[in-house]
Order: sequence, then C-alpha cells, then structure tokens
Amino acid sequence: MNRTMLFLILTLQFVASLLFCQTHDLNKLLGTKELVTDVQNKVVYLPATFHAAAYDGSSGHTNNYHAVVWDGGGASNQSPFTTQVNDSLFYAALVKIGAVPGNNLKHASWAKRKDRKHPAPKMRVQGSPVVLTIWWQGAQHPLPIERFFLDPGEKGIELRFGGNLELIHKWHSGCIVCLFSCPGGKVSNAAYTIRDYVDKTTKFEMNKINTPADETPVVLIFKLVEE
Repeated sequence: MNRTMLFLILTLQFVASLLFCQTHDLNKLLGTKELVTDVQNKVVYLPATFHAAAYDGSSGHTNNYHAVVWDGGGASNQSPFTTQVNDSLFYAALVKIGAVPGNNLKHASWAKRKDRKHPAPKMRVQGSPVVLTIWWQGAQHPLPIERFFLDPGEKGIELRFGGNLELIHKWHSGCIVCLFSCPGGKVSNAAYTIRDYVDKTTKFEMNKINTPADETPVVLIFKLVEE
C-alpha cells in the first residue's frame, strides 16, 4: 500500500469515528442483535463481542485466520470478534450503503491451497475498499483493526468487500472478515493471499496492549471508501 492510500485510509477512519460519535449513542449498540446502516455516510455499525481466548491458536485448523465471524458459523470458536448478526445480513448491509462486491475469488482459492501449481490461492480479493474501526465502553474513540493485530509480514490490513454470497451455504463458516484473501469472508484482506497463509508469510497475533478484556461487548464500524 502506498503512502497516499495509507494516509487516505487513516483520514477516513478518523472521519468515520467522528461521524459515529456525532450521530449515534455508542452505548445503545453494545450487546444488541441488530446492525445499523447509515446510508448517507456509507457506514455499517455491527455489534459484536471480543473473545481473546478464541484467537490463541489452539481451537481449530484455521487459527490466526478469521477476524469477525457470525455466532452461528462454524468458525465462530476461532475468531476474536463474533456477532449475533449473520453474514448474509451483513452482506446486504454493505450493498445497501453502496459497496460493490468483487466476487473474484472462487472455492478453488481455498480448496487448492496446497497445490503449488494452481493460480487460485495466489489471487487477491477485489471489491469496494472498506475501513474497520472498533469501539467499546471505556475507549476514548474507535481504534482501527490494525491496532488489534501484530503482523510480522508488515503488509498490513487492506480490507475489501469480496462478497462471495453464493458460498455462504457451501462453507457455513459464518466468516464476515478474514485476515487473508479468502472466498469464505464477506470482507477480506487484499494485502495477503491464501498462498501467503499456507506459506506462513505472516502470522497475525493479537496485540494485547490494545485489546479490551475478554468477553467485552464492542461495536465494529465499517466505513466504505470511495476509489
């Protein structure tokens, strides 16, 4: 990611935080079961819960992979953030605020991840860029998702609306945000591919300095970025 794009994203994160604080009572969203869409400002607010222990690398075969998962999804025990809002509703909310899904990743991106000759695992997610900030009671302002993870590969987190609506009923993972370019996530990270995950190009770890206490209710704030 170049410096201009990074500056733009950080600016939008700050603006999104200000918009949220100006137009909503953050506390009213904590622990609720419904997301809130702000079409005018192109923002989706998603109530969730933080689970520090779920990301410790001991709960399943896709550790250090998921960021946000629906409670009813198969990957909910492997994600630091879970929500009572399902991934289909989240997909619809992003479309409602104007996001366009990339839909370029296919099932083969994951299924052929161990095939060194197959091109699919090397593909990067496309779609509308999105920035994600997180707020909880006691936080002075929402923090960007990057502050929650340590990234040894130093490529960062570049979220895009991959879409992949048709794969929801095939995978049943409930994945809303993935830290790699994955066809299972509604939003995923264009900075890293599934090939990077297999090759261990990076391994996202929780940055415990910035995280709230385990089982803390949070609000995830998704802001659509205009390209």
